[in-house]
Amino acid sequence: MRKTLSLCLALAMVLTMFVGVTALAEGEMTAVGTPRSETLVMECQSPTDNPGQFNPYMIGSSMGFGVHQLMMSHLWEMDTAAGEQFGEIADGMPEPNEDFTKFTVKLRQGIKWSDGEDLTADDVVYTFNMIKTTEKGISMTAYLNTILDSVEKIDDYTVQFNMVSSFPRLTQVFGVTIWGNSYRIVPEHIYSKLEDVTQFKDPNPVVAGPYTVKDFDPNGYWVLYELREDWMQSTLGVAGAAYYGYTEADTPAKYVWVRALGDDTTRQMAMINNEVDLLCEVTPEMLDYMRSQNDKIACWYNEFPYATSDDPCSKGLVFSCGQGEPWNNKYFHWGIALAMDFDEISLGIFDGAGRAAAFPIITATSSGQELYYKPLLDWLENEFTIELSDGTVLTGADVWDPEYAFRMAEFKEIEGDEDYLIDMFGVGCWKYNPEAAEKLFIEAGLEKKDDGWYYNGEKFTIEMSYLADTEAQAGRGVQAAYDQLSKFGFDVTIVSKSSASWDTDGSTGNFQIAGYWPFNFITKDIYDKIQGFDADLIVPVGERANGQSCRWDNAEATEIIHKLAGIDPNSEEAYQLGLEFLKIAIEDLPMIGFHSGVKFVPTNSSIWEGYPSADNAYNGPWWWWSCFKYIAPRITLVK
Repeated sequence: MRKTLSLCLALAMVLTMFVGVTALAEGEMTAVGTPRSETLVMECQSPTDNPGQFNPYMIGSSMGFGVHQLMMSHLWEMDTAAGEQFGEIADGMPEPNEDFTKFTVKLRQGIKWSDGEDLTADDVVYTFNMIKTTEKGISMTAYLNTILDSVEKIDDYTVQFNMVSSFPRLTQVFGVTIWGNSYRIVPEHIYSKLEDVTQFKDPNPVVAGPYTVKDFDPNGYWVLYELREDWMQSTLGVAGAAYYGYTEADTPAKYVWVRALGDDTTRQMAMINNEVDLLCEVTPEMLDYMRSQNDKIACWYNEFPYATSDDPCSKGLVFSCGQGEPWNNKYFHWGIALAMDFDEISLGIFDGAGRAAAFPIITATSSGQELYYKPLLDWLENEFTIELSDGTVLTGADVWDPEYAFRMAEFKEIEGDEDYLIDMFGVGCWKYNPEAAEKLFIEAGLEKKDDGWYYNGEKFTIEMSYLADTEAQAGRGVQAAYDQLSKFGFDVTIVSKSSASWDTDGSTGNFQIAGYWPFNFITKDIYDKIQGFDADLIVPVGERANGQSCRWDNAEATEIIHKLAGIDPNSEEAYQLGLEFLKIAIEDLPMIGFHSGVKFVPTNSSIWEGYPSADNAYNGPWWWWSCFKYIAPRITLVK
């Protein structure tokens, strides 16, 4: 049957490239045999190499193929609009003891597994003990044993986590903050009977989430999910009722068909022809074409910049500081920053769309801009200095450009008050200051001659690299920076790398300047975003990094990370230490941000509507995140 469905699907995709579908026909069926009026069609980013494998603890399971969005459940989930976690399986936040070595966690009552069994403390205790005691095949085992001494059942709906030492950030580690979380609770009454959990494909999974697997493509191109009849007893029903107020009236689509669509042309045609309702990220050029062919296709905004700028993973340039001089030299970093015209870079990436996010490590989501970017401006503009050996002192006025948003708005003919434009384009960017950049490069040991730049008597070259065929924002940013540095007189080469090479080179530090994206932000407490920059984790270039791959070595920053580890994440002290950490990072500038995460994520309202948007910002457009299950009830059939 699955082979027949695959052939039908392929034929349907070919036919619709020639015959456009402009409206939902009465009784229309999908190629997988479900009524289109009951089926939400959602793109996943790539096929799976392991079709029918749904065990989250087996290597190779494709969690983003609808698995963690629709079936898996965590102790804590994330409300991306509010920037806060909420209890999913857990009933609220944990209760710590005074030194954060023990946590009492109450569990929500009423959640049932899809086979009718109650989800209880037995499932939570089993899951964590299973991870702790599995010797091979689960990536979190070693780390979990360094932080978790034991987990015990207090009663059917209460567990206690006993930590190895003070550990204030239990929810950030064991719960979702962005895409998902690897600590997924599984049914004890099934998994405990297995001889080896890591070898169990689980093709018919029993789940706590609202959907179960109805069918899947043996070639790995799609999975069809069906809503549980008792979905109000799933995590969506129980936690969604408690946190979002969902009721039976909010019943989501009966089916969710998650598909890998193929190349960009096929993706565009599928969207234009109403074969798919939700796409993953596209380029602005693709969006423009689709919108010109189907007026029901939209993005976060209805007009420029169209895209949301609140994806928490920023893009820019990262220096491999482990390579030694001058790659680890702050004067060199600042020289690179001031040698580039960000206006031209921005226009070269997405034609100016996106919120500037110049600071290292913390990106400028809406909340990140309010919590960290704006509070740091006074220090940056009035206290920040870079002193050079020739007596030159660069101040904030020499390095910071607060006029970017207004300049870009004028260029793009965008009207709005100051707050509106700053929300759209950001609080500023590093200033294009070639004269200061030249002095900084000389301070870093470089020498300028008629035929370019030299270092230690030899012609100095820069290799810039980016990931090929994906992450358009990051790749275009590197290409735009390449143009800027070439114009400044550097001998620059640019290299695109395959996914495997990219990941390996990033971890081992085998790059000079690259378009990696360690920039991040979603919650006020930034510890989990900066802990990898602990200099104690640095290993030599060539070895796989245990922390940040850029190998930024700063003792002051490391001291702050160590202090934050033992402090209540909700305290004012933690927030102030976070601000101090960012000041140190700005002074060294081990990475240069361009924009926050700019996502052109199209929706199609021909059949379904109610998607999150700038006008209805109840969540972000993150179909590939685990929080999608809480978006699903708000997506309704067009009447």
